[in-house]
Amino acid sequence: MRSLVLVPLLLVPALVAAPAARPRPKLLIVISVDQLSTELMQTYGPELKGGFARLRQEGVFFTEAYHDHGFTETGPGHSVLLSGRFPANTGIVENRWHDRATDKLVYCVEDPAAKALHAPGQPSSSNARFLGDTLGDWLQAQVPGSRVFAVSGKDRAAILMAGRKPTGVYWFTGPAGFTSSTIYADRLPEWLLSYDRGLSGRITGDSWLWSKDPATPEGRSGSWTFGPQTVRNGALPRLIQGAGMPLDKGFEGRFRRSPFLDAVTLDAAEALLAGERLGKGPGTDLLAISFSATDYIGHGYGTLGTEMRDQIHRLDHLLDRLLNRLRRQHPGAWVVLCADHGGVDIPEALAESGFPARRLLAEPFLAALQADLKTTFKVDRNLLKPSAEPNTLYLDEAAVQAVNLDRAEVLKRAQVWLRSRPEVADAYTAAELQATDPAATGSPRDSSLRVLLRRSFHPERSGDLLMAVKPLVVFGTPPTEYATGHGTPNAYDRRVPLIFWGPWKAGQRPEPVRTVDLAPTLAHELGIKPGAVDGKALDLGEKISTKSTK
Repeated sequence: MRSLVLVPLLLVPALVAAPAARPRPKLLIVISVDQLSTELMQTYGPELKGGFARLRQEGVFFTEAYHDHGFTETGPGHSVLLSGRFPANTGIVENRWHDRATDKLVYCVEDPAAKALHAPGQPSSSNARFLGDTLGDWLQAQVPGSRVFAVSGKDRAAILMAGRKPTGVYWFTGPAGFTSSTIYADRLPEWLLSYDRGLSGRITGDSWLWSKDPATPEGRSGSWTFGPQTVRNGALPRLIQGAGMPLDKGFEGRFRRSPFLDAVTLDAAEALLAGERLGKGPGTDLLAISFSATDYIGHGYGTLGTEMRDQIHRLDHLLDRLLNRLRRQHPGAWVVLCADHGGVDIPEALAESGFPARRLLAEPFLAALQADLKTTFKVDRNLLKPSAEPNTLYLDEAAVQAVNLDRAEVLKRAQVWLRSRPEVADAYTAAELQATDPAATGSPRDSSLRVLLRRSFHPERSGDLLMAVKPLVVFGTPPTEYATGHGTPNAYDRRVPLIFWGPWKAGQRPEPVRTVDLAPTLAHELGIKPGAVDGKALDLGEKISTKSTK
């Protein structure tokens, strides 16, 4: 039986007044843009005229919203958005973690019992590792006739926003189109089968071209080499799939690192809206959409090059298309925009511009730590498990016992070594984190590293030693397709946009808020009771009877 980690929670009655008595919308859409930092919105926002601009101008825009946990990855971030809980409580502490029972690395939505619906017998994914519940679960339990769906370019994004018992959850699986698993249904719906059949002709034989007017600056271009890997950006057009090229993993990687992934995700969401007749039932239908291309493009080409600039412009047009559809067909719909995490530009490019950025290669870093432990304790074996990104370190318990060492002494020495490194901001043992209060108090701008790491810590899943790197230090292990990334407690990874677009007077709100506030806020506005949450209901201000469609 899975045991639950008991973390002190702020209970809902202490946070919100009685739910407002007013009509609920027939349709609620929650959008997550993977790796959309507030900095990206600030950098490219003045150029945008479409959906992003409308949401900013017509919505309640919290400009200082933060993921208030340490490991800012896709799985943890999406598990937070509609649960209102820190990763310590969702159990999704990282995208992958070391499972002590099997001595293997496990994926956050991995489920041996799940099989793919598009390919019988192929392994698939589910929410089996997610703890707790979400807005969709509260909605279905309290508002008869409500339905919950999710769609994304990534399985973990769709699954972790959908909750425990969604009506349907779908994700992109390459040339086969969008799929789901046997945990959620016996077969794919007819509308999705029809969509997938028409998709194959749309995702081949295409190039990614610069979409903007020549008068618009294209952004930075350059070339950087780390290890055997060379990264180029500002290199549009990029061939995605030429005539006769195989539909293999290479194609899928190129397609995911392009705006076309978001385009087919929106197409699938629109097919879902029509096929399931969302917003036409007796309750409130919830559709969660996670656009994934920004994350793949950020990893592959950085955040300040032509590729990212073009991606944000193209996504701006896609969002405008969605908002226009909603205004025509679902004029009372509510829309929320947020993100699972932010990101940082290519460290070599930042260093060229004078920033103190650097790449930290995980393999030699961990090897140096292992060597120090061997020397200190006069042993000839590694005392830590291998780790691709050593922000979370696990003791090799068998090795420690074999040489009769005290595990606390080994951890203390490893902690001392980490704290001596110029790239490391701080490191804490599991015992220290378990003794730390994770409650959401004070401003999320000022959360300490220890508290942030505590909110990413689960005693059965997390490592024995957790660490945070200093700002502008990027882990990278060549050869890799990822030129840069995210995952740190630094502000550029934690700060994301949060916008509520609905029956509220528009305006920018500068007060610091947390992403765990999103779910309880929507629960309050919908007039339903949330489960246990770590966030609080935000005051969205004055309500208006109609919304401007300017």
